[in-house]
Amino acid sequence: MDFLPVTSHDVTGNEIRRRFRDFFVARGHLEMPSASLVPAGDPTLLFTSAGMVQFKPYFLGELTPPNRRMTTTQKCFRTGDIDEVGDTTHLTFFEMLGNFSVGDYFKEGAIEFAWRCLTEEYGIPPERLWATVFREDDEAAELWKAWVPEERISRGDEKDNYWGPAGDQGPCGPCSELHYEFGPTPECNDGCNPSNCEHGRFVEVWNLVFMQFNQDLQGRKTDLPAPNIDTGMGLERLTAVLQGKDNIYETDLFQPFIQRVVELSGREYGRDPDTDFALRVVAEHSRSAAFLISDGVVPGNEGRGYVLRKVIRRALRYGRKLGLEGEFLSRVAETVIDDMAAQYPELTVARTLVFDTLGRESEGFERAYNNGLGLLEGMIRYRERHGGALSEVIPFVVERNPGAENTSGILEQYGFVGGEDMGEEIASEIVVERLHCVLESLEGDDESEGLGPKDLDEHVRFLTLWPSVITAREAFALYDTYGFPIDLLEEIAREHGIGVDLEGFERAMKDQRERGRAAARFGGGQGDASVYESLGIGDVVFVGYENLEATSSVIALLKDGLPVEKALAGDRVQVVLRQTPFYAEGGGQVGDQGAIIGPAGRVRVTDTQSPATGVIVHTAEAVEGSVAVGEEVQASVDAVRRRDVARNHTATHMLHAALRQKLGSNVRQAGSLVSPDRLRFDYTYMQAVSRDELSEIERLVNEKLRDNVSVHKQETTYVDALAKGALAFFGDKYGDRVRMVGVDGLSLEVCGGTHVDGTGEIGLLHIVSDGSIGSGMRRIEAVTGRAAEDLVRRQTETMESLARVLQSPVADIQSRTEAVTEALDRERRRGDALERELVRLRSGDMLEQAREVAGVRVLVGQVPESSPDALREMGDRLRDKMGSGVIALGTINDGRPFLICFVTRDLVERGLHAGNMIKEAAAEMGGGGGGKPEMAQAGGRLPDKLEDALAVVSRIVERELGS
Repeated sequence: MDFLPVTSHDVTGNEIRRRFRDFFVARGHLEMPSASLVPAGDPTLLFTSAGMVQFKPYFLGELTPPNRRMTTTQKCFRTGDIDEVGDTTHLTFFEMLGNFSVGDYFKEGAIEFAWRCLTEEYGIPPERLWATVFREDDEAAELWKAWVPEERISRGDEKDNYWGPAGDQGPCGPCSELHYEFGPTPECNDGCNPSNCEHGRFVEVWNLVFMQFNQDLQGRKTDLPAPNIDTGMGLERLTAVLQGKDNIYETDLFQPFIQRVVELSGREYGRDPDTDFALRVVAEHSRSAAFLISDGVVPGNEGRGYVLRKVIRRALRYGRKLGLEGEFLSRVAETVIDDMAAQYPELTVARTLVFDTLGRESEGFERAYNNGLGLLEGMIRYRERHGGALSEVIPFVVERNPGAENTSGILEQYGFVGGEDMGEEIASEIVVERLHCVLESLEGDDESEGLGPKDLDEHVRFLTLWPSVITAREAFALYDTYGFPIDLLEEIAREHGIGVDLEGFERAMKDQRERGRAAARFGGGQGDASVYESLGIGDVVFVGYENLEATSSVIALLKDGLPVEKALAGDRVQVVLRQTPFYAEGGGQVGDQGAIIGPAGRVRVTDTQSPATGVIVHTAEAVEGSVAVGEEVQASVDAVRRRDVARNHTATHMLHAALRQKLGSNVRQAGSLVSPDRLRFDYTYMQAVSRDELSEIERLVNEKLRDNVSVHKQETTYVDALAKGALAFFGDKYGDRVRMVGVDGLSLEVCGGTHVDGTGEIGLLHIVSDGSIGSGMRRIEAVTGRAAEDLVRRQTETMESLARVLQSPVADIQSRTEAVTEALDRERRRGDALERELVRLRSGDMLEQAREVAGVRVLVGQVPESSPDALREMGDRLRDKMGSGVIALGTINDGRPFLICFVTRDLVERGLHAGNMIKEAAAEMGGGGGGKPEMAQAGGRLPDKLEDALAVVSRIVERELGS
């Protein structure tokens, strides 16, 4: 395809990005930083997938923008194309150039800006540009005529010319696209235009969204507070056009990464389609993984973490196709960071985190691959060996119904039972189990109990398909137990002409997730946000920074989610006041508690939440009299509790800063809880934190507490706060005005919570624990103030009590404890020696109890209470002395029966198996066990059945070796 040179092909992607920014800044737009790939406070989105995501609160009128005109280069990630990446068109991570208007210019201004930017700033010939509009948007079509001939304006439907919402609900509207024309192709006709041509003649360059409506979950559309503009132009696609490249991967935005993979693999780009595909996968996924990790996404098994892990593992799999092994992804990511950190400095901050995460995932992938591959190969091998035989057995069993006993013989005859390795064993177990289900269905006569023809058909169908499909049970075992990636399983199975039951696998995964979530499910009790919005109560004024008491009026009461006029004693209600000193839960800080007192009654506030923007709701119980809508009330926050919370919140900021100072700036907040009695802080860090490091972190914080440095709170603009270096990644939405909280010389964060005025008010911080809560995630917990004092007092009392027990001064507890421990160890060793001597003496006596069973010496005996180790040692001695035979010993240990069985090698060769014998014997005493052919052990629950269990061993020998 011939590309028209639109500008110099020497123009770089970085220059294209810069010129876009300069164009709009010169026209009154405020440059906003790219939002994180993890959407802040937007549960409707998994990732930031468009430039407008961070502006949704402004479009909806929930927050005031810092400027009515804004521009960004936004990091975006879309999950739908992961499996397509590797061709010449698809990406997961991309950069979106955009300009935005919140109630300022609308269609006319957006169209003019876009046209002038492309033709004047970038020099694209006007005759190469076509416009599309929504089929009903006559206004946009008319406006385009000022720039584009009418024959180059086409109309599209909802699929192509209506945008949004980004998620299940939110802003949306008709859109207009600008397309670049490469020129007619042989397949084109005179009627071809961007709305109907599928021959590669046109490529969409820019999308202008006329954001007019807000769509709810039911699909209903209402007008936004003001019409807005949201535009998006993919940097990668624009660069390909301006540089005259065949595809996005040949631009200078991608070539450095592809060439790095070429260097590492020794392959050549542009000679072999399969090689090119793999090179593009590794390059693209390395870039997207670096950005996801730098924005705080941690590899996991759900949500964003699952997507990141899938991207990394897909890159590793295609790297294997190129002959790459080890931590090659880190080396490609290094090139990504070096190339893109100037535009995205967070990459530099997270450099070590990116390398560590990719390294750990690479190691995990290698383990999962090596562990699971052998199992999968066994499953496939079992199918190849037995698939044909199974097609003979199924008709025989169905037609002749030979019964369970005869069927078992048939299964063994064909070799279905068992396998040479665990993979074959798993496959065998499934086949045998289903064949027995066939028998049960044949013998059943009550379909209501799950037996009969209907079940028979299902089991036969399963077995008929089984040779050509990896079952959901097998796939889930590989994934859940061994971490074997399902997409890799699909690929390997496909190479053998075998499918995978993905629907069944997803059901198994869903069941597992539901089980895991069941315990974590809870209700907030605040009601649906729409209930409060429908009341039309307006914004509640929060006065709690300055006051813990305030006179106010009741503007709404809800009981069981419905509005009421009055709350009576005993009622549990939600109370909304015109103004309130109660802080609503947010930013990790719990909601305030306290009381609301009216002229005729009082309610006790147990929690405070903000279920909708501008609404503060007090969950309360009426404890006396009544409180009614319209009454004037006195709202009082529990001051002691609030001060405890404030201590912990300021301490959390200080602890966060100390962690970053000691462990590195790649430490990122991943969650927090600020309550009256403790603080909890989750953070990203790839390795264990040593005791010395924790001590130093604690020392840094307490040093600032002793200095009683000032805690400053300042309201400023969001842009100014970021310019001053304030951290702002709590997952909150920020308006034009934000609150900045700073601890002199240590911490500066954007935060709406409540804080102390001086660090001395905190008193003391003591770290209680720090540990891992997942791959690359840690949780630290600490106490301050009164809780810290209580902890120190309790620990002191414990030490004094221990000192009395040890009859030692507190200062000597450690040395005294060590001395007592050493003495106990000596006594334990003496006891072990005595027990071994007792074993030696008993074993000599017990050998005389052996008797002959089926021509074999069998020794069965019950030993007075002994440890399992002593019993094993006795068995070893007896086996050595016996030479040939079977030994079964039992004892009661801590009230539970314990069995051990030995079979000498010569008898193993004759068919005896200690593991099988112990399983059967253990069943007698309500237990289970297993082991190797020569030695096995088991435990049980019924000590009074130990003698019966021992007797089973002799019966097994008689059964197996008798005539």
